Amino acid sequence: MEKITLDYSQSFNFVDKRNIDNLQDEVSRCHELLHNKKGEGSNYLGWIDLPENYDITEFKKIKEVAETIRKQSTVFIVVGIGGSYLGARAAIEMLNMDSCTCAHRRKSGTPEIYFAGFNISSTYLKNCIII
Repeated sequence: MEKITLDYSQSFNFVDKRNIDNLQDEVSRCHELLHNKKGEGSNYLGWIDLPENYDITEFKKIKEVAETIRKQSTVFIVVGIGGSYLGARAAIEMLNMDSCTCAHRRKSGTPEIYFAGFNISSTYLKNCIII
């Protein structure tokens, strides 16, 4: 996998280069902790070695369920609050950046996606049902 690089040279009008350079030891320490899966929160680092290492069986099940939903649904409502809502929304928007219009979804056969649960407005929820 390629390394990610960051060109921060344009920030020198706002931050002294020495201040950034002085962070290198801490950044290296954090990098080592992450990749060695050590330190606080280390049991939540499964994402570190994605996409090389993942549960292939689980991924296959997810794809099968997704295909079933696409075939059987014209509308998909995501219900959740906090991380349940935000994680789903981020993933859906990331995967559908170029297909976010309802017209495109109807043409492509994918369900229209609505979000409920993050909003306690009865009017909003009623409109989700009416749609």
